[in-house]
Amino acid sequence: MAFRPIQDTQQVLNSLQDEMNRMFDRVWHVGVSTPPLDGQQWAPPADVYEYDDRFVILAEVPGIDAAGIEINVLGNTLTIRGEKKKPAVAADATATPRSECRYGRFCRTIELPAGAAKERVSAKSHGGLLEVTVPKSETVKPKVVKVVSEDPCDAPSGYSRPAI
Repeated sequence: MAFRPIQDTQQVLNSLQDEMNRMFDRVWHVGVSTPPLDGQQWAPPADVYEYDDRFVILAEVPGIDAAGIEINVLGNTLTIRGEKKKPAVAADATATPRSECRYGRFCRTIELPAGAAKERVSAKSHGGLLEVTVPKSETVKPKVVKVVSEDPCDAPSGYSRPAI
């Protein structure tokens, strides 16, 4: 008979995974102040993209109605607030054998880059994705300079090339 110190490997691995999940929950969701959570139960993940004429912030807000999202700009800080409510089906459940989704109020702050035209911020929500557009001010947009040909063949009649 072979020696087997662990009879049910899958059960042991599941137990270890459950314990690790509980440990991370205690660290990340109870009293730890780390962005973007800052002591909250959850906050939507966000990406910031830069284009020639604007900045775009994409935040994942599945299950949150657009009317329930508030966006404020103060100084160089853009704040997104809202609440993800637990579905009615989940509220009536007698037990929750597995719970991975986060619910509750959130407040997410993002520092805007220099040159953002904060007075012209716009936002739209589609498919669980919040898209916040922050145009760049005219002073930071790249200026396109047209190059003029100095080829004598292209010069209009009566034009003489200046001496250098």
